[in-house]
Amino acid sequence: MPMNLVIQERRKELGLTQEQVAGYLNVSIPAVSKWEKGTTSPDISLLAPLARLLKIDLNTLFCFHEDITQQEIDLLCKEIGKIVGDKGLEEGFATVGQKLHEYPHNERLLHVLTLQLDGLISTSDLTADETRPYEEQILAWYHQLAGSTDIKISNSANFMLASSYLRRGEYEKAQETLDLMPDRNDIVSSMADKFWLQVEIDKHQGKSEKAAEDLQRELHVALNKVQLLLYKMMNMELEYGDLLTAKRIADKSAQMVTLFEMWKYSAFTAPLEIAFAEKDANTCISILREMLAAMCEPWNMDKTLLFNRIPAQTTQPEQMVPIILSAMKKEPLLQSSSEFQELITEYCL
Repeated sequence: MPMNLVIQERRKELGLTQEQVAGYLNVSIPAVSKWEKGTTSPDISLLAPLARLLKIDLNTLFCFHEDITQQEIDLLCKEIGKIVGDKGLEEGFATVGQKLHEYPHNERLLHVLTLQLDGLISTSDLTADETRPYEEQILAWYHQLAGSTDIKISNSANFMLASSYLRRGEYEKAQETLDLMPDRNDIVSSMADKFWLQVEIDKHQGKSEKAAEDLQRELHVALNKVQLLLYKMMNMELEYGDLLTAKRIADKSAQMVTLFEMWKYSAFTAPLEIAFAEKDANTCISILREMLAAMCEPWNMDKTLLFNRIPAQTTQPEQMVPIILSAMKKEPLLQSSSEFQELITEYCL
């Protein structure tokens, strides 16, 4: 919205006449009329008192709060990329500066343009000394964005700040910035996670053993999540009545255990569910027997390739086995099975 319409609409919203505005600012009524028609603009000395009269700030008076669409931002990014390619970073930064002057409070625009220029700096053929001024400006913009009330923007800015400090070898600043981020940052992206930066910082600060252990722990957590996802997917297919697809997913779940050296007990949970879906009591009991045996067998993480740095975790089969068998007792499919009763007796339940 141009300034003339801002003045006109705000005056009407406040119930003021052109005569009242003219009297307050000590100008003629025709002068106010010309402002609202866009024929002329108020004198610079009148801008502050005019804004106070209209109960708006100067940014609003100058239309700086007008929003920019995502389509306009996309087109601008293409324009910036072409300018930097044809004329260099200096011209690109100058163009961005002009656009930010038009929209000084639009954090979304600042965020997108800062990320773009940061990427263009990293791919330029300038020397470290030549890119330094541009990097400092990028850091200043990231610092500004880090204070945003938009959690997506602030997390992204802090992540990029920590990454920048890491590249520059400023590990203490990287750690300080990292500490401002949530432990899990699903808002930005899977890679834009505090965890990855922490591993890099630890590695550069002589804590490689800790970094290696943290990577193994992260893998362990991720694999358990995948197993749970596969189990849920399998159950959904069973609800849809697609037994064949459910069995294929169960097979994938079981294969994971061997491939990633996981606790053998985990290989049997999905196949057991399939056996129940097929109402195959004999297969259920056979799988259950293998499951309980695996549950009682210690998982020697220190002997695995992928988890050998994680301190050994003690399993408690004496607590888990009774829970499993008690749940199985409630299954109508097994209640009349003599083989199942033998299994219960075998485990003294």
